[in-house]
Amino acid sequence: MKSQYLFSLLAAATLAAPLSSEAASASEAPAIHDSIGRAGMAAAALGSRETAHSIIMVGGANFPQAKPNAKSAADRGPKVFYADVALWKIGGPAPEVIGALPYPVGYAASIGATNGMIVAGGCNADGHLAKTTGLRIGPDGKATAGVLPDLPCTTAYPAFASTNEALYVMGGQEKADSTCCLNRVFMLNMHDPAAGWKELAPMPDARMLASAGIAHGRIYVAGGCSLHPNAEGQAERTYLDTVLCYDIATNTWSTLPERMPETIVGAATPMQRHGDKLLLLCGDPGNYYRASLAGKAPAQHPGQSRRIYSFDPATLKWTPAGEAPLGIATAPSVAAGNTVYIISGETGPGVRTPIISEINPQ
Repeated sequence: MKSQYLFSLLAAATLAAPLSSEAASASEAPAIHDSIGRAGMAAAALGSRETAHSIIMVGGANFPQAKPNAKSAADRGPKVFYADVALWKIGGPAPEVIGALPYPVGYAASIGATNGMIVAGGCNADGHLAKTTGLRIGPDGKATAGVLPDLPCTTAYPAFASTNEALYVMGGQEKADSTCCLNRVFMLNMHDPAAGWKELAPMPDARMLASAGIAHGRIYVAGGCSLHPNAEGQAERTYLDTVLCYDIATNTWSTLPERMPETIVGAATPMQRHGDKLLLLCGDPGNYYRASLAGKAPAQHPGQSRRIYSFDPATLKWTPAGEAPLGIATAPSVAAGNTVYIISGETGPGVRTPIISEINPQ
């Protein structure tokens, strides 16, 4: 009975068609169901890009006890993770809560299906997760959860991408106190989920908080950061501007010779198709973090990047493609019709926005 449930949920997943223009402009859309906003939510459109009418969103994390203008961990208070599942009818009022996962989660991989979505990995207050859960929306409009095979290891903040055949989860951080990232890569066959996750060739380097996208049978993993222990043994980031390329047919990786225009961590993920190109949306360029390590951080955080970059897999070139309405990091991106939505996210350290940002190609 369990395998029948899995197949009915997963086999409906579809590969989104590319957006059809060469430039992007941006505007704002409504807010999520949490007035504070959340980082690290999982989100997906229901159905294919052409037919999508609603966006399902799950979990995420924020600091509900933060003091105004909080700058330290003590000022922010405890980080709270959520399990609720909400549905937003595109263009309509605020999302409606329609169910919950069996556990709170943020910073996970996810993929949409015609009648639900899948959430894999992530973390919560108890640690990092290997759990994989399928959500299905029934005829009554309520979401129910079903168990899928666990990932081979715990991982949060992974890059992820999907086709109508498979969900790919790449890298991340294995444990909350890990001082290095993962380079392991896993694939779940959408037509045989009961077979569990298959481990693929590892990435050439280990990274987390990267953004990934698929074009012409290849997965591109852009930016993110690596980790190493500092003098006190705590995890310290190195922000990356390199791009990895995975050839699905040959199960091989390469590092592209062309670098990104800047280092970017936590861009909206996954990267969405834009004609024959991929869009990298917002993220944290790392300038404030590097200044902090050098003891030269400005008094005020500048906020996350609003920049949008277009990546051409044919030429490996990056070009500016406009700006988002808000600078946002660690948020999901969802494509529906000819629009890309960024669902909530982080505007600065510990600071969230409830806004659903709307990117409209011209």
